[in-house]
Amino acid sequence: MVSRQRQQPPSGHGEVLCAPPFRTWPSILERNRELSGRWPVELKELRSAARSESLAAAIEYSAALRVPTSQPRSDELIMTGHQPELYHPGVWVKAFLVQRYADQTGARALDLVVDTDIAGRIELRTPCLGEKVHVCKTLLAEGGEDVAYVQLGVPDDAARTRLRVQGLASLRSLRAPALSRHFEAFCMCLDEAAAHTGDLASCLTAARRLYERPAETDYLELAVSAQVRTEAYLRYVASLILDAERFREAMNAALHEYRLRTGTRSSAQPVPDLGCADGRIETPFWVLDAERRRPLTVDRRGLWAGDQRVARRGRTIGETVDVLKTEGLTIAPKALALTLFERLFVADLFVHGTGGARYDQVTDDIVSRYYGIPAPGYAVASMTMLLPLGATVAGPQDVAAVENRLHRFTHNPDQVLAEVEFDTVEERVRAEDLAREKRELVAAIAYPAADRKALGSRIREVNEDLATLLQPMVIELSESLVRMRAERDAADVLMDRTYPYCLWDPREVMDKVG
Repeated sequence: MVSRQRQQPPSGHGEVLCAPPFRTWPSILERNRELSGRWPVELKELRSAARSESLAAAIEYSAALRVPTSQPRSDELIMTGHQPELYHPGVWVKAFLVQRYADQTGARALDLVVDTDIAGRIELRTPCLGEKVHVCKTLLAEGGEDVAYVQLGVPDDAARTRLRVQGLASLRSLRAPALSRHFEAFCMCLDEAAAHTGDLASCLTAARRLYERPAETDYLELAVSAQVRTEAYLRYVASLILDAERFREAMNAALHEYRLRTGTRSSAQPVPDLGCADGRIETPFWVLDAERRRPLTVDRRGLWAGDQRVARRGRTIGETVDVLKTEGLTIAPKALALTLFERLFVADLFVHGTGGARYDQVTDDIVSRYYGIPAPGYAVASMTMLLPLGATVAGPQDVAAVENRLHRFTHNPDQVLAEVEFDTVEERVRAEDLAREKRELVAAIAYPAADRKALGSRIREVNEDLATLLQPMVIELSESLVRMRAERDAADVLMDRTYPYCLWDPREVMDKVG
């Protein structure tokens, strides 16, 4: 039996997760290259074409974004990727790690911009201090149902101004000037990027790379929307379209195995099964038009985007590729199909975050079931960066300790006298006399002939007299408990590790991986 431990992000500030350890990445990469050298000829040919075409597309896309790049010293390729959002440093660090790998080995480093995914709300999240600690959110761009990042335009002047003004107002409540300086620098980068990009994804990516200039990063950027236009990718799509039922069976079997192994009850996790309805088989792809994204299904009559037939079905891979080109279809991969393509046919080593690593266990199984080859190894990376707020935060254990102490002072005051410093000797003597009387009363009430009603009444009177003596301590504890509960409730806000990268200096992150 093999036990797979789920990778968790590190808890301490500045801690970096690399699994396997960074020093072992060269050996994993080399092993992946050895495995690909033993593949069937058709897979090796597809991999060769996919690598060269993806690199060419990345060089072109990076140049359009005005991203600085360097010449590699080897033909090795290490990749990572994410959706183009204002993500947290745990995601950002992957780019710095592939940069570090390239600097040390001479390999080519590449970041994949997953701009074909659905865009939600692009917003700045920051803690705000007022009467109550809370999270402030400032909107930059709003996505929509079935609308991808690449289908949204560049945020206009009004949206960028709103982000800057409201974001700075929120940050200034924190009394941490560095955060405002970092964010204002990012806003300047965003304005600069908006002037030479044509969609939301490209704008955010260009702004991030401008913001990284102090760290001197020069890895390549590649948008999925650019990669899906390459010939090799279209051949990959065509091969799975023509073999849709067998791929569906392999993927659904891998998902079923994953859910059984992990105890996952939801049929939507980690991704939904591929379906089959009215004779149409669901593929692991989307069709993107000018405004929205729809699932691609296939039957004998042709290819369907939702309920609309968009093309005939070719008889061969080459003919299907020609159909896709002729009809001008943009076919974007779903999550598993995307990482399958990158890991098998483009990268020598792919670096996931902790989330992607979970679902890529399914990808490994699909590779084995569908292609009949061992899946290449991958790495997992993340980090935790906490905002430098200098706030005092009480944890759940601190609150529980005060709650327990207050309960003892309230309900068993005779048991806590050793913890109390009274103002006068007379108060101490009086309290100890009451505590001794209570012990005697409790002992007396146990006798069969005892007047339990009278004894019980006197015990309550003694407790009340003790409570009166201890009232100042009870008040102090109650006030402390209110304060600590507020600190505990604020901890989730103040200690959140998912605030956006534009609140940190990129050089600080680079130093953590150096």
